[in-house]
Formats: sequence, structure tokens, C-alpha cells
Amino acid sequence: MVKVDNVNVARKVIKFIDAFEDHDDVQNVFSNFEIDDSIVGQLEE
Repeated sequence: MVKVDNVNVARKVIKFIDAFEDHDDVQNVFSNFEIDDSIVGQLEE
């Protein structure tokens, strides 16, 4: 697992994963990142 402990990096990772999930030719998306709870709280603001 890769820990994401920076708000800007977390936003980029989520945006990147969302782009893959939204693509018509992609069936499954897997990842190995973990966002710290404190960062998740900041993302929800």
C-alpha cells in the first residue's frame, strides 16, 4: 500500500482514478493507495 499524506496528491490520485472509472473501455480499476483520515476530512470540505 502507498500512503497518501498530502492533500494535493490525494486530489490528483482521486481525479486520476475517477478518469479511469469514467472511461468506456475500462471494466475494472484497482489501486494500492491509502489516504490518511485527516486528509479525507480536508477533501470533504
